[in-house]
Amino acid sequence: MPSVLVTGAGRGIGLAITEHMSARGWDVYATARSEAALHSLSRMPNVHPIPLDITNRSDIAALPARLPAGLNGLVNSAGIIVNGPVEGLSLDDLTGQLDVNVIAQIAVTQAVLPMIREAGGRLVFMSSVSGFITTPGTGAYSASKYAIESLGDALRIELRPWKIPVSLIEPGPIRTDMWGSALDEYDRMTKQLSEAHRQLYASHLAGTRKLLGRMQKLAADPKKVTKAVNHALTSRRPKRRYLLDTLSRGQKLTFAATPTAVTDAILAAATTSK
Repeated sequence: MPSVLVTGAGRGIGLAITEHMSARGWDVYATARSEAALHSLSRMPNVHPIPLDITNRSDIAALPARLPAGLNGLVNSAGIIVNGPVEGLSLDDLTGQLDVNVIAQIAVTQAVLPMIREAGGRLVFMSSVSGFITTPGTGAYSASKYAIESLGDALRIELRPWKIPVSLIEPGPIRTDMWGSALDEYDRMTKQLSEAHRQLYASHLAGTRKLLGRMQKLAADPKKVTKAVNHALTSRRPKRRYLLDTLSRGQKLTFAATPTAVTDAILAAATTSK
């Protein structure tokens, strides 16, 4: 059976990908941190749970010993979301955002690339619409996805001699437990801001919370992501980028063609409470 490593498989998109690929007969090596998640993964057919703290360099160095000699695919799906106005961001939180969503993704990729090369395998990175559109309050998260877009592009060209495809999946909001708890996480972030920053950004914080609520209702079926990942792993001609719906395609085209001053005004209005 073909094999794939999926990071962040304990919840959200990573879990949906694990379920999808295991149901299609792939051996899925699924990483997670919590004991509960690892136990749930162990009950799925063709799934091999691997305890992994993706920010622990020793854990990552030991990862190849837990995998088959030839690995057909890597899906870098682990990630976190740090929200908040840039002025109010904790530098520790910003460091954590970039460590999990960027540095750790590359660390895992470097660790398993020899196995991918041996098997003629493929790389898949979970990017986002936030990798080309930044909204107020999402600067840290968008910065991590912009970085993944850049690193994915570099890898795709650098790995051409070995014919290793590199695909970037660019979903908008997806209906998973992470988006289900988005408002709770946002309220937690707001409480952690200083009183001065809560007052300075009160209108923005209220407006963004309303926008998040609307986006929750627009969240797409996870099947859109799993279908794209399946194509990236199995198609004779995997795409370099996967935009998953008409709304995302429209956003990308609109922001590319619209003057920055106009998009700034639109986004400011959308995230400000009147």
